[in-house]
Amino acid sequence: MAVAERYGLSRVVLSLMNKAVNTAYQIMGEALMDVSSAPGDDVRVLSVDGVRFNCRILWNDDHPQTVPVVYTHDAFARMHFCGLSGPISDVATLVQVNLPGSGDADDVPVDQSPDFLIRVLLEVMDEVPLPRVNLVGGSATGPLAYQFARRYPERVRRLVLIAAVASASEMRSLHADKSVSWDEGVTETLTQSDIDTVLRLLVDHSSGNPVIGRDAVRDRLRAMFGHMMPEEIARLAHQWQALAALSTDSGGGAYDGPALVCTGEFDALTPPEACREFAATLAPSTFATIGRADHMAHLERIHEVADLVRRFVTDQPLDGLPYLASIEYFLGPRGAETPATPQAPRPPVVPGP
Repeated sequence: MAVAERYGLSRVVLSLMNKAVNTAYQIMGEALMDVSSAPGDDVRVLSVDGVRFNCRILWNDDHPQTVPVVYTHDAFARMHFCGLSGPISDVATLVQVNLPGSGDADDVPVDQSPDFLIRVLLEVMDEVPLPRVNLVGGSATGPLAYQFARRYPERVRRLVLIAAVASASEMRSLHADKSVSWDEGVTETLTQSDIDTVLRLLVDHSSGNPVIGRDAVRDRLRAMFGHMMPEEIARLAHQWQALAALSTDSGGGAYDGPALVCTGEFDALTPPEACREFAATLAPSTFATIGRADHMAHLERIHEVADLVRRFVTDQPLDGLPYLASIEYFLGPRGAETPATPQAPRPPVVPGP
């Protein structure tokens, strides 16, 4: 039975992305750099329930323009962190959380509680310490950032969600025809059918859509996918299970601060219309689509995504940015049908070197 059918598409996506990290660094011209080996960084080793993980901190004690930015993403987090480190660390302290189940962190326990990863984030903020932060989540960790903000709204100044919807179950429902069941354990290798299915969602395949760098990203990912080891898939599968098992009980809390939800205009895994609907429930919020990008916008247009995040967390205007295909504002009460203030979509312009 194909892995994509037996174990759930989104879990396979995470596993494949982990294997492709090293190659993707080469695509973007970045040097491979583990979270624990970057010179001059402050790396903290922490633990929850005996499970060790770490966070990498780039301190800005000189001229911070906003509260620290805490960034947690999927298996491509290290590379995107390289793209964020310059623009964001110029205006704020930047913290990358290396979640259990990725990098050199311990594996996620099979019997973890539904709030395990939420407590991981809380441990980072309590121990660094970070009283209040701009919280950034992307793709599979978007629901983690969202649920943390609901549970601890007093700790979140602004919320940024990149290519994400509210929950793993919602992502599965968007692709119910490609994710049949959700079983334990992974021991199989990936078939060509698995690879093709994942690539069609991660990287846009429509003819005529000018996604920047998609051919290079797709070709490199395809070359790496066939070399996934069963233990690598299983490790990331446990992390995905923890993300999918996140409790949606906010404990009576509700986040009503500023939120930005963005994705590539050609995203097939978390389509713009789904992200827009999610953004509307977070009002006051901003929804933006990044031109000439798909679900891999954080790799294809890494500098533009970093610029968008930097502008949002420092309260700079977002209108008129040449790399946005569209932008829309939801200003009404949380969860209500609200009029939006849209910016008419326009042909995206590629910034010069």
